[in-house]
Amino acid sequence: MGIFIGKHNRSSSWIGRFDPRNPDDMKEYEMVKAIVRSCNSPNRKFRVEKKGRKPINGFVYGGNPKGGIKNATLWDVYVYERHQVRKPDGLSWAESIYPDPTWSEYS
Repeated sequence: MGIFIGKHNRSSSWIGRFDPRNPDDMKEYEMVKAIVRSCNSPNRKFRVEKKGRKPINGFVYGGNPKGGIKNATLWDVYVYERHQVRKPDGLSWAESIYPDPTWSEYS
């Protein structure tokens, strides 16, 4: 498995399916993380996300494996762009709405 090259009917962010017990797949996974780290710049950042697939003990409501990623026998790996929304004044959305962190409507 590992990095998939070719046509697929998945998200454009999908990189491939990795087996955590296979050393070759783990080398490819580390390579994906290293490439994403080297592509990050101050203006544009990416992140690697792994999602558990084919669980040993079944799924919980919503499709995630019971017990989290350690229960998954395979990982689907995605690369997403990080979006940090900043206003022209340099503040994030929450900072612009609540500029004083000590403020509370109940105080």
